[in-house]
Amino acid sequence: MKKLYLFLIVLLGFLITACATMTPVSAQHDFDAFLGNPISDNEVDGAIGSEWDDAGNYTGVAISPQGTAEVWTKHDGTYLYMAVRFTADSDNPWVAFLFGGTTCMATGADGALFGHDSYAANGYRDILFNGFTSISVDTSQDGTGAMTIDSSNLVTVELKKPLSSGDFDGKDVAWTENSTYALIIMWNSNLYGASGGSVTHSDGPLADRTMLINSNVIPEFPGLMFTVLLVATTISAFLLRRRITAKPMANVTS
Repeated sequence: MKKLYLFLIVLLGFLITACATMTPVSAQHDFDAFLGNPISDNEVDGAIGSEWDDAGNYTGVAISPQGTAEVWTKHDGTYLYMAVRFTADSDNPWVAFLFGGTTCMATGADGALFGHDSYAANGYRDILFNGFTSISVDTSQDGTGAMTIDSSNLVTVELKKPLSSGDFDGKDVAWTENSTYALIIMWNSNLYGASGGSVTHSDGPLADRTMLINSNVIPEFPGLMFTVLLVATTISAFLLRRRITAKPMANVTS
Protein backbone atom coordinates (compact mmCIF):
# COMPACT_ATOMS: atom_id res chain seq x y z
CA MET A 1 0.00 0.00 0.00
CA LYS A 2 2.93 2.34 0.69
CA LYS A 3 4.09 1.95 -2.90
CA LEU A 4 0.61 2.84 -4.13
CA TYR A 5 0.50 5.98 -2.00
CA LEU A 6 3.97 6.97 -3.20
CA PHE A 7 2.94 6.49 -6.82
CA LEU A 8 -0.20 8.60 -6.41
CA ILE A 9 1.76 11.38 -4.69
CA VAL A 10 4.30 11.45 -7.53
CA LEU A 11 1.48 11.50 -10.10
CA LEU A 12 -0.27 14.38 -8.32
CA GLY A 13 2.99 16.31 -8.25
CA PHE A 14 3.41 15.78 -11.99
CA LEU A 15 -0.09 17.05 -12.75
CA ILE A 16 0.33 20.12 -10.55
CA THR A 17 3.66 20.94 -12.22
CA ALA A 18 2.16 20.50 -15.69
CA CYS A 19 -0.76 22.79 -14.86
CA ALA A 20 1.57 25.42 -13.44
CA THR A 21 3.77 25.47 -16.54
CA MET A 22 0.95 25.67 -19.06
CA THR A 23 0.56 28.98 -20.88
CA PRO A 24 -2.94 30.38 -20.33
CA VAL A 25 -4.97 30.45 -23.53
CA SER A 26 -6.94 33.55 -24.51
CA ALA A 27 -6.46 35.18 -21.09
CA GLN A 28 -6.60 38.76 -22.41
CA HIS A 29 -7.43 38.29 -26.09
CA ASP A 30 -9.97 36.63 -28.36
CA PHE A 31 -7.80 34.55 -30.70
CA ASP A 32 -4.48 32.73 -30.41
CA ALA A 33 -2.48 32.43 -33.61
CA PHE A 34 -0.48 29.43 -32.43
CA LEU A 35 2.84 28.37 -33.91
CA GLY A 36 2.11 25.67 -36.48
CA ASN A 37 3.11 24.08 -39.75
CA PRO A 38 3.38 26.10 -42.98
CA ILE A 39 0.51 26.10 -45.46
CA SER A 40 1.50 26.09 -49.12
CA ASP A 41 0.00 28.58 -51.56
CA ASN A 42 -1.81 25.73 -53.31
CA GLU A 43 -3.59 24.83 -50.07
CA VAL A 44 -4.98 28.35 -49.75
CA ASP A 45 -8.02 27.38 -51.80
CA GLY A 46 -11.09 28.29 -49.76
CA ALA A 47 -11.51 24.74 -48.42
CA ILE A 48 -10.77 23.91 -44.79
CA GLY A 49 -8.61 20.79 -44.54
CA SER A 50 -6.09 19.08 -42.28
CA GLU A 51 -3.69 21.99 -42.77
CA TRP A 52 -5.70 23.79 -40.07
CA ASP A 53 -5.49 20.99 -37.47
CA ASP A 54 -2.73 22.78 -35.54
CA ALA A 55 -4.46 26.18 -35.55
CA GLY A 56 -6.50 27.89 -32.88
CA ASN A 57 -10.14 27.15 -33.66
CA TYR A 58 -13.07 29.25 -32.44
CA THR A 59 -16.81 28.79 -33.02
CA GLY A 60 -19.71 31.18 -32.55
CA VAL A 61 -17.53 34.25 -33.16
CA ALA A 62 -19.56 37.42 -33.67
CA ILE A 63 -18.61 39.22 -36.89
CA SER A 64 -19.52 42.68 -38.21
CA PRO A 65 -22.18 43.77 -38.81
CA GLN A 66 -24.10 40.59 -37.89
CA GLY A 67 -23.90 36.83 -37.69
CA THR A 68 -21.39 34.38 -36.26
CA ALA A 69 -18.47 32.53 -37.80
CA GLU A 70 -15.96 29.78 -37.20
CA VAL A 71 -12.41 31.13 -37.15
CA TRP A 72 -8.98 29.51 -37.46
CA THR A 73 -5.69 31.32 -36.67
CA LYS A 74 -2.02 30.29 -36.64
CA HIS A 75 1.45 31.31 -37.85
CA ASP A 76 4.68 29.55 -38.79
CA GLY A 77 7.16 32.27 -37.82
CA THR A 78 7.06 33.73 -41.33
CA TYR A 79 3.39 33.88 -42.31
CA LEU A 80 0.11 34.52 -40.53
CA TYR A 81 -2.74 32.20 -41.50
CA MET A 82 -6.43 32.96 -40.99
CA ALA A 83 -9.60 31.23 -42.10
CA VAL A 84 -13.24 32.20 -41.58
CA ARG A 85 -16.42 30.30 -42.38
CA PHE A 86 -19.98 31.61 -42.03
CA THR A 87 -23.35 31.62 -43.77
CA ALA A 88 -24.27 34.75 -45.76
CA ASP A 89 -27.69 35.88 -46.96
CA SER A 90 -26.71 35.93 -50.65
CA ASP A 91 -24.40 34.19 -53.10
CA ASN A 92 -22.45 37.37 -53.85
CA PRO A 93 -21.09 38.92 -50.64
CA TRP A 94 -17.66 40.27 -49.94
CA VAL A 95 -15.57 39.69 -46.82
CA ALA A 96 -12.81 41.85 -45.34
CA PHE A 97 -10.31 41.66 -42.50
CA LEU A 98 -9.23 44.94 -40.92
CA PHE A 99 -5.91 44.70 -39.08
CA GLY A 100 -4.70 47.08 -36.41
CA GLY A 101 -7.86 49.18 -36.07
CA THR A 102 -10.91 49.26 -33.83
CA THR A 103 -13.36 51.25 -35.97
CA CYS A 104 -15.16 50.33 -39.18
CA MET A 105 -12.83 50.98 -42.15
CA ALA A 106 -10.41 52.90 -39.92
CA THR A 107 -8.24 55.28 -41.92
CA GLY A 108 -4.73 53.92 -42.41
CA ALA A 109 -5.57 50.36 -41.35
CA ASP A 110 -4.15 47.36 -43.19
CA GLY A 111 -6.66 44.95 -44.72
CA ALA A 112 -7.51 41.89 -46.76
CA LEU A 113 -10.48 41.91 -49.15
CA PHE A 114 -12.25 38.92 -50.69
CA GLY A 115 -14.96 38.72 -53.35
CA HIS A 116 -15.50 42.43 -53.96
CA ASP A 117 -17.07 42.95 -57.41
CA SER A 118 -15.04 46.07 -58.13
CA TYR A 119 -11.65 44.71 -57.12
CA ALA A 120 -11.48 40.91 -57.10
CA ALA A 121 -14.70 38.99 -57.57
CA ASN A 122 -14.19 35.65 -55.81
CA GLY A 123 -10.55 36.60 -55.28
CA TYR A 124 -8.21 38.35 -52.81
CA ARG A 125 -6.64 41.79 -52.65
CA ASP A 126 -4.18 43.25 -50.16
CA ILE A 127 -5.71 46.63 -49.34
CA LEU A 128 -5.48 49.79 -47.27
CA PHE A 129 -8.55 51.33 -45.63
CA ASN A 130 -8.95 55.07 -46.24
CA GLY A 131 -12.05 55.77 -44.18
CA PHE A 132 -15.73 54.97 -44.64
CA THR A 133 -16.50 53.39 -48.06
CA SER A 134 -12.97 54.15 -49.28
CA ILE A 135 -10.18 51.65 -49.86
CA SER A 136 -7.10 51.41 -52.06
CA VAL A 137 -5.40 48.31 -53.43
CA ASP A 138 -1.76 48.03 -52.35
CA THR A 139 0.81 48.38 -55.10
CA SER A 140 2.67 45.52 -53.49
CA GLN A 141 0.28 42.57 -53.23
CA ASP A 142 1.54 40.59 -50.24
CA GLY A 143 0.15 37.19 -49.35
CA THR A 144 -2.29 34.73 -50.85
CA GLY A 145 -6.03 34.44 -50.30
CA ALA A 146 -9.08 32.57 -51.51
CA MET A 147 -12.84 32.67 -51.08
CA THR A 148 -15.50 30.09 -51.92
CA ILE A 149 -19.26 30.02 -51.47
CA ASP A 150 -21.47 26.97 -51.87
CA SER A 151 -25.12 26.50 -52.84
CA SER A 152 -26.19 27.14 -49.23
CA ASN A 153 -24.34 30.48 -49.16
CA LEU A 154 -21.71 29.02 -46.84
CA VAL A 155 -18.71 31.32 -47.25
CA THR A 156 -15.15 30.14 -46.62
CA VAL A 157 -12.20 32.52 -46.68
CA GLU A 158 -8.52 31.64 -46.27
CA LEU A 159 -5.59 34.04 -45.94
CA LYS A 160 -1.81 33.60 -45.90
CA LYS A 161 -0.04 36.88 -45.19
CA PRO A 162 3.59 37.67 -44.27
CA LEU A 163 4.11 38.50 -40.62
CA SER A 164 6.41 41.29 -41.77
CA SER A 165 6.16 42.19 -45.46
CA GLY A 166 8.03 45.48 -45.22
CA ASP A 167 5.26 47.21 -47.19
CA PHE A 168 5.18 50.53 -45.38
CA ASP A 169 3.21 52.28 -48.14
CA GLY A 170 0.42 49.71 -47.75
CA LYS A 171 0.52 50.08 -43.95
CA ASP A 172 1.03 46.32 -43.58
CA VAL A 173 1.16 45.30 -39.93
CA ALA A 174 4.52 43.95 -38.76
CA TRP A 175 3.30 41.20 -36.44
CA THR A 176 5.69 39.94 -33.76
CA GLU A 177 5.41 36.93 -31.48
CA ASN A 178 3.81 37.39 -28.06
CA SER A 179 2.15 40.64 -29.12
CA THR A 180 -1.59 41.27 -29.42
CA TYR A 181 -3.26 43.08 -32.32
CA ALA A 182 -6.72 44.45 -33.08
CA LEU A 183 -8.81 42.71 -35.71
CA ILE A 184 -12.23 43.19 -37.30
CA ILE A 185 -13.94 40.62 -39.53
CA MET A 186 -16.66 42.23 -41.64
CA TRP A 187 -18.88 41.34 -44.56
CA ASN A 188 -21.38 42.95 -46.91
CA SER A 189 -24.09 41.65 -49.27
CA ASN A 190 -25.96 44.83 -50.23
CA LEU A 191 -24.34 47.23 -52.75
CA TYR A 192 -20.76 48.52 -52.32
CA GLY A 193 -19.30 45.67 -54.39
CA ALA A 194 -21.81 42.98 -53.41
CA SER A 195 -25.39 42.07 -54.26
CA GLY A 196 -28.33 39.82 -53.50
CA GLY A 197 -28.60 40.40 -49.77
CA SER A 198 -29.60 43.00 -47.21
CA VAL A 199 -26.46 43.29 -45.07
CA THR A 200 -24.40 46.49 -45.14
CA HIS A 201 -21.03 46.30 -43.44
CA SER A 202 -21.51 49.56 -41.51
CA ASP A 203 -24.84 48.53 -39.96
CA GLY A 204 -25.17 46.84 -36.61
CA PRO A 205 -22.72 46.62 -33.69
CA LEU A 206 -19.00 46.59 -34.36
CA ALA A 207 -17.43 43.23 -33.46
CA ASP A 208 -13.81 44.21 -32.85
CA ARG A 209 -11.51 41.42 -31.67
CA THR A 210 -7.91 40.90 -30.59
CA MET A 211 -5.41 38.28 -31.72
CA LEU A 212 -2.20 37.12 -30.02
CA ILE A 213 0.70 35.93 -32.16
CA ASN A 214 1.44 33.05 -29.80
CA SER A 215 5.00 31.68 -29.74
CA ASN A 216 3.71 28.32 -28.47
CA VAL A 217 2.20 25.41 -30.34
CA ILE A 218 -1.44 24.64 -29.60
CA PRO A 219 -1.70 23.04 -26.12
CA GLU A 220 -2.35 19.32 -26.06
CA PHE A 221 -2.40 19.00 -22.27
CA PRO A 222 -6.02 17.78 -21.92
CA GLY A 223 -5.23 14.71 -24.00
CA LEU A 224 -1.99 14.14 -22.09
CA MET A 225 -3.77 14.47 -18.76
CA PHE A 226 -6.40 11.95 -19.82
CA THR A 227 -3.70 9.48 -20.85
CA VAL A 228 -1.77 9.91 -17.61
CA LEU A 229 -4.89 9.50 -15.49
CA LEU A 230 -5.90 6.41 -17.43
CA VAL A 231 -2.47 4.85 -16.90
CA ALA A 232 -2.50 5.84 -13.23
CA THR A 233 -5.92 4.29 -12.69
CA THR A 234 -4.87 1.07 -14.40
CA ILE A 235 -1.67 0.77 -12.37
CA SER A 236 -3.48 1.63 -9.13
CA ALA A 237 -6.09 -1.03 -9.79
CA PHE A 238 -3.36 -3.56 -10.57
CA LEU A 239 -1.42 -2.79 -7.38
CA LEU A 240 -4.57 -2.92 -5.28
CA ARG A 241 -5.56 -6.26 -6.81
CA ARG A 242 -2.11 -7.66 -6.09
CA ARG A 243 -2.35 -6.55 -2.48
CA ILE A 244 -5.76 -8.16 -2.05
CA THR A 245 -4.74 -11.47 -3.61
CA ALA A 246 -1.48 -11.55 -1.69
CA LYS A 247 -3.12 -10.96 1.69
CA PRO A 248 -3.01 -14.21 3.75
CA MET A 249 -6.35 -15.74 4.62
CA ALA A 250 -7.17 -15.92 8.33
CA ASN A 251 -7.43 -19.42 9.79
CA VAL A 252 -10.95 -20.31 10.84
CA THR A 253 -11.34 -22.93 13.60
CA SER A 254 -14.51 -24.48 14.88
